[in-house]
Amino acid sequence: MVLVAVVASLLAAVSAAWLEHQRSGHAVEERWMASSPVTLWRPADAGAAPLVVIAHGYAGSRQMMQPLAITLARSGFVVATFDFHGHGRHPEPMDRDVSSLDGTTAQLVDQTVAVTRAAQGLPGVSGPVALLGHSMATDIVIRASAELDDVAAVVAISMYSDAVDAQFPENLLMISGAREGRLREVALDRLNQIDPEAEEGDTATSGDVTRRAVAAPRVGHVGVLYSPAALAETRDWIADAMGHQPAASAIPRLGPWLALMLAALVALAWPLAGLLGRATPAESRRWSSALVPLAAPILPALAAAVFLPTGALGLSAFGALAAFFGLWGAVQLIVLWRAGLRPDPRISASGLMLLLLWGLGLFALALDRYGAAFLPTGPRLEVMGLLMLGTVPFCMADAMLTRGLGWLPRLVARVLPLAVLLGAMLLMPRLGIAFTVLPVMVLFWCVYGLAGRWVSARAGPSTSGLALGLILAWAIAASTPLVAS
Repeated sequence: MVLVAVVASLLAAVSAAWLEHQRSGHAVEERWMASSPVTLWRPADAGAAPLVVIAHGYAGSRQMMQPLAITLARSGFVVATFDFHGHGRHPEPMDRDVSSLDGTTAQLVDQTVAVTRAAQGLPGVSGPVALLGHSMATDIVIRASAELDDVAAVVAISMYSDAVDAQFPENLLMISGAREGRLREVALDRLNQIDPEAEEGDTATSGDVTRRAVAAPRVGHVGVLYSPAALAETRDWIADAMGHQPAASAIPRLGPWLALMLAALVALAWPLAGLLGRATPAESRRWSSALVPLAAPILPALAAAVFLPTGALGLSAFGALAAFFGLWGAVQLIVLWRAGLRPDPRISASGLMLLLLWGLGLFALALDRYGAAFLPTGPRLEVMGLLMLGTVPFCMADAMLTRGLGWLPRLVARVLPLAVLLGAMLLMPRLGIAFTVLPVMVLFWCVYGLAGRWVSARAGPSTSGLALGLILAWAIAASTPLVAS
């Protein structure tokens, strides 16, 4: 344990130092502009520079766009990244009408235009502007470019947009991850609007319209944001469109170092849990003892998610999510109680604090600074309080149910509620926000569930279940978009 603690601490420290080094060399400023939280990245040279505005995708945040921001700031651009309504640190929810151009799309286009105009008026900004969007934001920045003056280039990463035609936008770079088959087809189709014979990797020109579609190798929908190939294509395309000579600088390699740091922090949880004492082996239990507790909550929780009102705190779906998790956990606790498995009334204060400090201190703060928004602020704190009513019994029941079981029933216990939640979303489309909870839950079980198991072996399942319930509410509240009810 001492060896693991030393090695993990060193790897985490070296990774953090490298990530901080990548952020150095240019000014970084947090501010509010056009009623939106914005991060400004300025090159080290204090002279005037062209502007690039970067917009994140659905369930994303400014933090996710750091590789692009750092690349462009190093290349001599002023870069503005911002949080959409309902995302990251933005306190205002997103419009619930995602099916109409007059709903969410119009709201986010207006926000992008307002942020861009505010940034264009800043000291040290000169010349034309470039717009860059990822995933959902590709459609937003393309539509916003029609309302702005002097847009030199649009970069659409993982693009889908019906606004692209043979004449608009005039200068468009489309980047997809090599594993994004469907989105690569969309980009190629838009390229063929200019030249039916053009293939992926070609640049097509027709009159004033210039267009290019490329695939970043070996990456998918999120990895494309970290791909050196995607970063180099973006830098070169924008610089060429603006007639700007980019500063000589290396492409930042943030992805591997971020992954190494987070892995080291997870490994560090094991020796930290060892501070609580020796692990107590759990009494082995048979598969059959878990069948009834696994199956019993399916219908009640599904009914709660589908039939109960989804709105709470003026936001969509969070009330249904709290009801789903709460009823799932309550039913399992009742079944386990009748089977003679009772929660330990004693909660280890040291075990609870250790798991919370590691999970909400070390890991959450690191992820929030270098990877994605992971700190609940503003109305998200109220959402977290609401979700705790459901996530605490849910995690308490899970910790009791899985103790002593083999890996396969533990896996089923984690996959089953996610599958039922996905089924509820398909039955009731208004629960579509639940879809964004699924990757959060996968991260939760892989990272926090592992650390919780180490703590449970020393402080008991009630301690780890309570801590994990609080952390799960935090994770969902911090990373799930806020949508108006």
